[in-house]
Amino acid sequence: MRGFKKALSRGGRWFKLQLPKALSRLVDGFWWPPVALVAVAVYWFSVASGIPMPGDETVEKYGVYGDSFGRLTSLFTALGFGGLIITLLLQQRQIRAQEKAAERNRQKDEKDRYEEVLFRLLAIYHETLIEVRVGEKTGRDVIKLALDSVDVAVVEDGVNGLPKDLQGRWDSGTLTDADRQRIDYLHLRNFKIVGTEINPQARLVDTFEVLLAHLLSGAPDHLLIHAYRDLVFAQITFLECRYFFLVALSRPSRARLRDLIAKTGFLDRISRSQTHQLHRDMYKEYWGQALERRETPPSVPMSSGRIKRALRAHKAAGGVPKTTYTPLGVRRSQAASKADAADASE
Repeated sequence: MRGFKKALSRGGRWFKLQLPKALSRLVDGFWWPPVALVAVAVYWFSVASGIPMPGDETVEKYGVYGDSFGRLTSLFTALGFGGLIITLLLQQRQIRAQEKAAERNRQKDEKDRYEEVLFRLLAIYHETLIEVRVGEKTGRDVIKLALDSVDVAVVEDGVNGLPKDLQGRWDSGTLTDADRQRIDYLHLRNFKIVGTEINPQARLVDTFEVLLAHLLSGAPDHLLIHAYRDLVFAQITFLECRYFFLVALSRPSRARLRDLIAKTGFLDRISRSQTHQLHRDMYKEYWGQALERRETPPSVPMSSGRIKRALRAHKAAGGVPKTTYTPLGVRRSQAASKADAADASE
């Protein structure tokens, strides 16, 4: 009984979905002209069969008999006019269909041109990134070197974050004028350090701006860019995200870059990268755009309390708890290095 009810429910849903489609096909179909002709033929036959034939075969009688078909003459005249209207309606429908087909073709051509230019720009961007060179470093190694230089420099200068006393008053909202002046000094030093150590690659940054500009402004009005945006952002590593962020932060002349990374949603991509909180605060204060810090999801889908209890249970059972894991390839390489060292010592 329950299976029958489910089948009946599925049948009802199918009927509700298919009935509008069937009615639409019925209305748009070319079924009604033949039906109209058949109806006229039936009506003519019923009227003609009701008219008595003349008893006397004279011209006057046949004239009267012919005049009795006046109603049918008016009917066919009206049908002729109706046929003209039907012809006009069919032509109008055909014109609309042609316009819709032309519009679909136009949208497809615009979409194809947008995709062609977008993928070409993405390829040019990757080629430009590969060609970046500083000394012996090339490609993303140059970007990594610049980011590492920034990190080391701000730590050595002691300006990689707010001191504890300032951080506490910052969190509680009780900063004094002297505190704000100390923070301004930290900002000043970071602008100096980042602007010098980031070593902006102008050609790479310009190419990235062109890519974002086409992604945002080159799309036709009928096209949603969400999928294209996600595809482009997926090709940009977190190293590049942080690099472009620091360029936008430290270079006042890069107003177009800041505008594009905000309008395209690239800030959300940047917010997932490892960026100093002080740099985030500076970007919000001086350029008016906030980067939300995202929590990094745990590598294991277990709570910290559950992990601790599991480690204690394993230790109580006589085992040696392990909290880290060394990849198999690394272990084999280390074992081979030790064996080579032992052979060399012998």
